[in-house]
Amino acid sequence: MRETPHDEPRGRGRVVRSGNHHTGLVAVVAVVALVVGAAVQIAFPPTPRTLIVLSDPAGNSAEAFGDIALFVEYDYLPGSGLSDVAGSGSVYELQLPGDPVDLLTELGSVYGVEGQAGPSQFFDEMWPGYVLGPEDWSGPTLNLTWSGTGPWYYSNPAAYQEPTCREVPSEEGSEELGGSECENPEPSGPLPSLEEATRMAVELLQKSGLDVTESDITVLADDEWGVGLSAIQQLEGADTALEWSVFFGPGPTLASVSGHAATPVSRGEFSTVSPLVALERLASGQWWGSPAPLYHSGFDSVFTEGLAVEESYYPEPGEVITLTVESSEEAPLLVWDASGTAWLVPGYIMRHGSEPWNASAVISVEEGVIALPEPTMMDIMPLPEGEQS
Repeated sequence: MRETPHDEPRGRGRVVRSGNHHTGLVAVVAVVALVVGAAVQIAFPPTPRTLIVLSDPAGNSAEAFGDIALFVEYDYLPGSGLSDVAGSGSVYELQLPGDPVDLLTELGSVYGVEGQAGPSQFFDEMWPGYVLGPEDWSGPTLNLTWSGTGPWYYSNPAAYQEPTCREVPSEEGSEELGGSECENPEPSGPLPSLEEATRMAVELLQKSGLDVTESDITVLADDEWGVGLSAIQQLEGADTALEWSVFFGPGPTLASVSGHAATPVSRGEFSTVSPLVALERLASGQWWGSPAPLYHSGFDSVFTEGLAVEESYYPEPGEVITLTVESSEEAPLLVWDASGTAWLVPGYIMRHGSEPWNASAVISVEEGVIALPEPTMMDIMPLPEGEQS
């Protein structure tokens, strides 16, 4: 996927650089001989300024993870293939340019949604939502959240057929209550072929602000009920957690489209720790960020062939599970700061098994650039006697 040129009016897939501020730790020691005396002054590189204060929406602090460890603890060990080489990477702030009403109006012209865009009836300062179209599911609607990645969503209720339901009375003398049984109706019409759907999806996503080609499209669903496609927004040639999607229903009908309004703006390049050092961050859980969707990172078999059926396993309280990390790969990770702003930061995908899902994401940017949430305590409710977690 190519970067959108800077002069496009609303390139949601583009990257904007705001200067080349290299604040990484440099392994240079300056030795200055003083004119008077034989003293030697050592000048150390300055500590990087804090750029991001991570949010803590679930109370996932160091103490919380310590309490959770009463149930199960993961011990990550370095394998022979884990590198000890440090590097560098860029940090991007996801900024929301322009006005949300203007953006909805532009998207409305793409998807044929009429009306006056404005704040949603559910608008909240902590969750600023905007809408174009009816909010009572009576017609096509565009919804936009003006925070974080600026997620927006088009939906068309005409693509979703109501199921046919009938009441089922309870049997005489039975203690079971009656209920209802529902069946989905037969598809109301044909679907576009996969080739047609891909072509239309690319055209719609391009008009919506994503620079995408047919080779960037992943198939999410292709059956009698619909065709679902997705594309991953890239950053410097790497997949991110920003996924755009298009679904077609029988008819054929455009059922839904989703995307992101935020634009990545470079905030500088920073040193990163080696995978070997980053391994120490995995156990705390505080250095986690969202990677690209698994099925778009070489994990297609997980979804096309289905998950392997394995025997259920429940760890004992206090059990330590040992995982050996044999390899890693660089990847941008999506995180949120305490004010609700989204960022893309350097990270690693650490692999600790042969299956595609045996992987963990960890932030790799050097200490000091990101501030972790303040520690908070989380009470763990004890289980009733005799019950297992």
